[in-house]
Amino acid sequence: MPSISSKFRKQLLNKIQIPKGETLLIINHPDIIGLKLKISCTVCGGRVRKTWILEPKYKNQSLKIRIGEFPDLSIKEARKKARELKRLMAKGIDPREAKRQQQIAEDEKRLKARQDITFKELCYKYIEEYAKIYTIYWQKDTARIHNYAKPLFLKKISDIKSNDIEQIFNDISKDGKYATANQFLITLSSIFNKAIKWELIDRNPTLKIDKHKMQARERRLSYDEMTKFLQVLCGEATPLTRDFALLALYTGARKRNVLEMEWDNIDFVRKIWHIPKTKNGKAQNIPLTDEIIEILQARKLTSKSKWVLSTDRSKSGHLENPYKGNTNDKRLFKN
Repeated sequence: MPSISSKFRKQLLNKIQIPKGETLLIINHPDIIGLKLKISCTVCGGRVRKTWILEPKYKNQSLKIRIGEFPDLSIKEARKKARELKRLMAKGIDPREAKRQQQIAEDEKRLKARQDITFKELCYKYIEEYAKIYTIYWQKDTARIHNYAKPLFLKKISDIKSNDIEQIFNDISKDGKYATANQFLITLSSIFNKAIKWELIDRNPTLKIDKHKMQARERRLSYDEMTKFLQVLCGEATPLTRDFALLALYTGARKRNVLEMEWDNIDFVRKIWHIPKTKNGKAQNIPLTDEIIEILQARKLTSKSKWVLSTDRSKSGHLENPYKGNTNDKRLFKN
């Protein structure tokens, strides 16, 4: 195990490498006895880790105290910590006991924060630090919380019980809004799971509540309905609405994805439509049939926009509401 003394400069410590064939290098601080930077990797050429350690003598014992990681803990901060630990030992205080007491104080501080935070504060933290960044429909979560979770706002999250949430769940369900009640429960479950990850609580109070069992709705067009649909679609609908309906019909994709279809995501050679982000936040590739390719090629000939279903009647530049406008277009989506 190589061990060297060196001037402690950030630029030098950033660049320094473990000798070939070794997995550990110790750099001794030139001025503070016992302060070292341990540079290690699990295997040669693997991920390198740089750890500040202090190896002092205390009451005839050789101690090894981990101070922190470089560069998260700077050279200046490491020197300051090392001197503080040496001052404690000079006063006859075991630095290990001091570190233990510091950990207890930090745990108590976290516990106090956990006990004091209200559900309203947790919701704000969840929306700002998680939902807005990692979810698509965070506005719906926000509205759901605002509409139904107000009775919980002033409660400390450590005091919220399953009964508190179940009461709201049942109140929503009384009006026959079973799907809304389920979505409310899902939103709260996500919030409390995140609170557990943030070490604010130890349990999720929604887990004891059973969601409503929803029967999947299935609606199929009869032969007569399909005939009428195609007649209106091919004979009376506007070309823009017609193409939207056909693309939705042939791909089975969600309305929003079809409306926001872009040319850059269409691969005519491989006959693939790439959706960068679906409702669940994941990408998806949809194979394109010859009928879809024919529709897309026809639109591409006259398109001057990045949108497949482009229009100058919306702020976004693409079709937003196929149900508005032409009376015949509305007939397509009636019932």
